Amino acid sequence: MTVNSITFFVFLLCTVIIYYSVKPKHQWICLCIASYIFYILTGVSTLVYIFITTITTYIATNWMQSVTKKRKRKILTGLLLLNFGVLLVLKYYGFMLFNINRIAGIVNSVRLDDSLTFVAPLGISYYTLQSMGYAIDVYKSKCKPERNIFKVALFVGFFPQMTQGPIGRFKDLASQLYASHKFEYRNFSFGCQRILWGLFKKTIIADRLSPVVRNIFTHYGSYDNLTLFLGCVYMTIQIYADFSGYMDIVCGAAEIFGIKLAENFKTPFFSSSLAEYWRRWHITLSGWFRDYLFYPLSISKAAVKFGKFGKKHFSVSIGKMFPAIFALSIVWFATGLWHDASWRYILWGVANGIIIISSIWLEPLFKKTKLLFHIKDSCKGWHRLQVVRTFLIVSLLKVFPGASSTKESLIIIKRMITEFPVSINYKSIFPQLCHSELCYLVFGIVIFAGVSFYQRKEPVREYIARQVFPVRVMVYLGMIASILLFGVFGTDAVGGFEYAQY
Repeated sequence: MTVNSITFFVFLLCTVIIYYSVKPKHQWICLCIASYIFYILTGVSTLVYIFITTITTYIATNWMQSVTKKRKRKILTGLLLLNFGVLLVLKYYGFMLFNINRIAGIVNSVRLDDSLTFVAPLGISYYTLQSMGYAIDVYKSKCKPERNIFKVALFVGFFPQMTQGPIGRFKDLASQLYASHKFEYRNFSFGCQRILWGLFKKTIIADRLSPVVRNIFTHYGSYDNLTLFLGCVYMTIQIYADFSGYMDIVCGAAEIFGIKLAENFKTPFFSSSLAEYWRRWHITLSGWFRDYLFYPLSISKAAVKFGKFGKKHFSVSIGKMFPAIFALSIVWFATGLWHDASWRYILWGVANGIIIISSIWLEPLFKKTKLLFHIKDSCKGWHRLQVVRTFLIVSLLKVFPGASSTKESLIIIKRMITEFPVSINYKSIFPQLCHSELCYLVFGIVIFAGVSFYQRKEPVREYIARQVFPVRVMVYLGMIASILLFGVFGTDAVGGFEYAQY
């Protein structure tokens, strides 16, 4: 049951009715039961893993309150090893075993990878990070442990965010989950608006581009370098419409209950650097890696030693960068591996890390160059050039997740760089898209871009809310009509989401 299916919306409606019908003090119980019914409907066989995470997190966080600091550290370490160990086995065992066998000479395959995993439980990458973040916060005394195990279960498995996030923080989310909420028309209307907006992006843009992207990367040998490059661009737009569309749906669903989930996107395509892009894209994942991996690594003994090495063999100013470079290297390797158990995703993560680290390393040179050519950061033309450059970098890096293997991604990169001349015609620019499909896609992208531009000034929903009732109704009907007339639909409303596989 995907969150954009008819089944889900029927389930959501029933849950909302029951939620506002029960006594306010029992509302969190309603959410907890609904969350695990949702999880059971998606696959009861994997329920044991979320139970393991919930129970061990509950025991460990409460146990840490009555022991010494040294003992607390051991409890936290054990909890992290257990839960990340389960994730490691379920998601990465096949990949690790295959590569160990290759090194040992047992497997005589020249294949660099393909994804080699078991079928991991739905949402395990997300609820594991959320739960372990909560445990680390308890260890650091940033929040108090929850004494009710069923409330912990709700925090771990709240159904709108279970499959793809956002990855919530206990201090921000728990109080909302456990609080009583009265039905408010504003929450209901804003929530429905956001669900419609998510469906708009998903059905009109993402699901229309998905077969185009899949066709280009599957049959890369049949296309020239222009089409291969455009495939990377199309995938960038498709993934953003797909993932942000999901976030709009689940944030809208949560808002109907009076719960505000963390925002996961902040107009990332307006970023002027790759580092800024990652501060605006998948914000809760980037924030998790920043707070729980980057910061601890950057002040670790290994990072300090690396910094001393840099100061000794280079200069003091460069040496100061070494701890951050050390931490970023591990973070981006982990980011690539988190997305998928394959070398092409690891290379994608490493490539992001190299670009970001290089920009830090070369920052003094960039400043001198800007002074030489009298370029000011306040210059709009310069800023727009940086935004375009960042978008192209992000798009080109999509060659790794777009291809089905590392070998194919390297072949595509080679072809994009070396094959000329380029043939420019309709089929090379818009493969697999008839004229009517292209018109629907352009319509969706223009609306999407317009809303994104306006969002930089104020939330579009606030603007709509200020309009008179007939105008608001016309906006809602227009969105519904656009989805029904121009959207791509499958057997159960529409297809699944790209990030659900992670």
